[in-house]
Amino acid sequence: MKKRVQILAAILVMLWAVPVWAAAPTGELYGGLAYEWDRVEEKPVLASIPLGFRLALEDELDSLGKLHFSTKGWWDWKLKDGKLELDQLWLKGYYGDFDYQLGKQLISWGTADGFNPTNYFARMSSSALLGGDLRGEAVWAGRVEYYARAWSGTAVVIPVFAPQKIDAFMEKLMLEAGPQGAQLLEAIEGAKKPGLGHPELALRLETQLAGFDLQASYFWGYEPLPGIELVLGPTVPGGMALEGTYRRQHFLGLALAGTLGPAGVWAEASYGGPEKFAEPENPYEVRIPMSINERYFQAVVGGDYTVDVGSGLLVQAQYIYRGQGSLLEPYVQPDLTAFPPAPGEIQGAHYLYGRLAYDFNPDASADLVILYGTQEKGGIIRPSYTHRLGEGLQLELSLVQPFGEGKFDSISTRAALTVKYQF
Repeated sequence: MKKRVQILAAILVMLWAVPVWAAAPTGELYGGLAYEWDRVEEKPVLASIPLGFRLALEDELDSLGKLHFSTKGWWDWKLKDGKLELDQLWLKGYYGDFDYQLGKQLISWGTADGFNPTNYFARMSSSALLGGDLRGEAVWAGRVEYYARAWSGTAVVIPVFAPQKIDAFMEKLMLEAGPQGAQLLEAIEGAKKPGLGHPELALRLETQLAGFDLQASYFWGYEPLPGIELVLGPTVPGGMALEGTYRRQHFLGLALAGTLGPAGVWAEASYGGPEKFAEPENPYEVRIPMSINERYFQAVVGGDYTVDVGSGLLVQAQYIYRGQGSLLEPYVQPDLTAFPPAPGEIQGAHYLYGRLAYDFNPDASADLVILYGTQEKGGIIRPSYTHRLGEGLQLELSLVQPFGEGKFDSISTRAALTVKYQF
């Protein structure tokens, strides 16, 4: 509550200062309705009535550079829940061959669409995936870029770690995964977060190679979600407990993007992982990892091509490999039937991602996204239609339809109507 009051006070101060800014504020207002299909009675149920906004101000401050401020908030009249928060607040400028950006900002590394193994700062939620917004969340950071004739280098320092947020869908999956679901959420909440004095660092070098953009990167930071251990022993209250630890992790990454004839292509790969869990100090305790406890590999290969049909049909396809396991299950259940109990097997997960986009005219467009997981033996289909009514007003109809019989079956069919006004 105190944090919300502080953010609201900052927003009011910035709004009071609007008259002195040279640039007019921009942003959007939106509202809508969302229905879900009940799996038992197979009838639509009103699931959400969201109302929200985003406000942004940007201005040039002479020799200091560009100052950006944006805030966002929403309230759901159906769920009686909402949020008001600072979106971004940064100062951007340059000095000689160096560019700098300081503050809360959106950092997007890599070349792929939404699934970026080399975007170490991404905090993608399940809700964002289902809603089609794959930009991620802004982080407090300092960024410096150096531009040479044939290459460039970037350094990012994050002084305060920001963990992954557990959204409603991920929470539902954890609760349904087994009897330990509630304990798992409690362990994630209770894990001690790294504070000041425990920064994250990322470096990137970028150059051109045979007409392709080549990026090499390194990351030294923390897991977005804490590593979880199942602790067993006579000294443990109840004989069993879950404990979470944010572990340091290191990654090396490569990303490549360019064109082959009329088609755009890209590829990304990273290798690394968290530090191993510490050995138990108590000889009467047994600790069983529920998170990956070794280095792993992840990669994306994709491309897009515009088919000469009407105004042009954009076709995009990606193959995604996650060595750390499923997109929907960050943790695995241990095998308690073995003696001694053993960690659950973490298998590499494979996904196919496809997208079609078409503009009927300047005021009407359609988009279709399909995600399929071989491990889950299912996926989602998300068609959407956007109609622009002029003067910044637009209407969007969207549908999320799961298919298959795996974990994606936990997603309800959801239809939404959203009205946005952009200014």
